[in-house]
Amino acid sequence: MNIQQIRQKTAFSPNAQPTQKEATRNWLSSIHKDYPIALTLTLKQFIEVKNDKGTYFKKIDKDDIRRIATHFQHKLNRQIFGCRGAKIYGMSLKYVVVIEGERTHKNLHIHMAIGGLPDYVKWNEIDGFVRKAKLSVDELDQQHKVDIAGDSGWMGQYLTKELGIKDTDNVLWDLA
Repeated sequence: MNIQQIRQKTAFSPNAQPTQKEATRNWLSSIHKDYPIALTLTLKQFIEVKNDKGTYFKKIDKDDIRRIATHFQHKLNRQIFGCRGAKIYGMSLKYVVVIEGERTHKNLHIHMAIGGLPDYVKWNEIDGFVRKAKLSVDELDQQHKVDIAGDSGWMGQYLTKELGIKDTDNVLWDLA
């Protein structure tokens, strides 16, 4: 088979606009050097809600995950920069946050690409900072995984595997 036949079979068009998924993957691949840390956080799938009528358990949704991720980011920033640096001076790491499991009906969990680490933080300290930050966020489960994102395709491929062709709804752009 020659290249023209392959393009015809795969409906390749050099003039076609990239899909949202492709565009997001290309953009994330282009900035992967700024986000060297890959973090996966597992979540408790139900949260306890207390109100004037009593207590009940609710399945977590996207708004809950947004709140949980924000809370974790604040705690991790305090671990890295100290209370004074994070709260008073507004120092923060850089984050790209993606929800996984929403479309595939798996257990919901969070993937984060993290960048902006100060020079005084050593790689072998990051897991400890994550563990301490997690202790203050009740909705996070025990398991987590800290890895080096690097050139492995984690930013471009793995992080975006559940993106839609025409939308990027599971990327929490407001937390970036």
